[in-house]
Amino acid sequence: MAMSPGTIVGGYRIERVLGAGGMGTVYLGKHPSLPRMDAIKVLSTELSANAEFRGRFEREANLAAGLDHPNIVSVYNRGEEDGQLWIAMQYVQGTDASAELARDRHAMTPLRALRIVTEVGRGLDYAHRRGLLHRDVKPANFLLSAGDGDDEERVLLTDFGVAKSTEDPNELTQTGSFVATIAYASPEQLQGNPVDHRADIYSLGCAFYKLLTGQNPYPAMQPAMVMMGHLYEPPPRATAVHPGLPEALDQIFARVLAKNPAERFNTCREFTDAATGALVPGYNPIRTSTSPTYPIQVPGQPSTDPRANLSGSYTAQGNSGPGEPDLSALLAKPPGRRRWLIPAIVGVVVVAAAAGIGVWATQGGDQPATPTTTTSAAAAPSSVAEAKQQNPAFAGKTITMVDITDDDKVAIYLGGTPQTEFLQGLGFVYNLNYTKQGTQTSPKPMSDYDTLNAADGSYILAVRSDKAAGGGGLLGLPYEVSTSKATVIPLDDPIAVTAMRNWGSDSEKTELSRLIPVLRKHIQ
Repeated sequence: MAMSPGTIVGGYRIERVLGAGGMGTVYLGKHPSLPRMDAIKVLSTELSANAEFRGRFEREANLAAGLDHPNIVSVYNRGEEDGQLWIAMQYVQGTDASAELARDRHAMTPLRALRIVTEVGRGLDYAHRRGLLHRDVKPANFLLSAGDGDDEERVLLTDFGVAKSTEDPNELTQTGSFVATIAYASPEQLQGNPVDHRADIYSLGCAFYKLLTGQNPYPAMQPAMVMMGHLYEPPPRATAVHPGLPEALDQIFARVLAKNPAERFNTCREFTDAATGALVPGYNPIRTSTSPTYPIQVPGQPSTDPRANLSGSYTAQGNSGPGEPDLSALLAKPPGRRRWLIPAIVGVVVVAAAAGIGVWATQGGDQPATPTTTTSAAAAPSSVAEAKQQNPAFAGKTITMVDITDDDKVAIYLGGTPQTEFLQGLGFVYNLNYTKQGTQTSPKPMSDYDTLNAADGSYILAVRSDKAAGGGGLLGLPYEVSTSKATVIPLDDPIAVTAMRNWGSDSEKTELSRLIPVLRKHIQ
């Protein structure tokens, strides 16, 4: 039975219920002496009466209270009230990743999911280095708190109250209480075998899959079938659920969800670095000289303490230090600038020739580069599949498509529309920063203060009919496009532009004959 408002627990005055689960109920409580509210988790009477659980709870609550990390909910105090154990934790006002996913599937973009999992991974790596496992890593334990003003969303991992020390040989399954959520539990947890930090990494991989695709790795109505999936079915392919995701993610999930712990990533950072490399073009993590942290467990040997430094172990990097990448930029809105047309481009010489118009750009010298010339096009492919086969260089390249009209206004085509799906059919990965949500219109106009979010190493297809368009040149592009780090590919053939803007039954055939040669010219 839930406690009523006004009940006193360990000096805290209960205000209201925040949530409830199999282990107990979480309340919002007023601190007895400080002007703040804390989260008070009161464990069930059954668990509180179990002598073995009580002993572990006291030990692990003490360990959890020693964790001090910006991505971990702080544990303040613990105690017992009327025969029920309780633990006081930091109260985070906001929501959790599971509730946010249920509220609006489109709000959980791939890059937001990546950032959430990366932040949680930092907290987990920190706890693992201190010999503490979480054992119940899932989206419902990823708390999200909106920042103040322009501050980015905070991500904190909670519920370390059921954590387990890596030095503790006992398992809660011995008392009949399975501490994990089956949808995210590792095979070794489900089998009651010894676990180490790689069980948490497996669960983090399951959570990332859920946030990325909207479904569990092994979806089934019966718990027994879910368990069979974790134990015997091959790791799922995210691209089977969302074909627009990079195929490299399938290999990452195959590793992080490997049945054998020795075949998984050895740290959360190793996992999230790999995921970032698949989702963020040009990402190149800077490694530090951090000494080895976790040993790889050899099959047949007992579980080892992840804090130990064994010879021959994999050299893993810590999750903090000067070399740690800051992924906050993935979600943070770049500082806006008003859009201005560049009146002139210094060092660019336009030369008219019988074969067409070439643009020469000098780079710090007096001699121009070799001019671009127009070559005769090969026979147009008859289908998107044929075009993809003929142009393997397109595969895996990230592309963003913008529309530039005669009034120099810029709009961005959103993923999930016929135009962007055509590009994906050619093998491209469409920019995950621009995914259509709900009833959004595409192309989506940019405001005066928006900045085009296209990474270095990616491509921008500029569909243009502005006054400066013509000849396949880059002159006169709006500021947002011309200053991007991405490679800009202009499309100003009037027939191709019209077919792209007014997508219809003949648009695919038109773009196969007119757009493919333009793309091939820039992407080798």
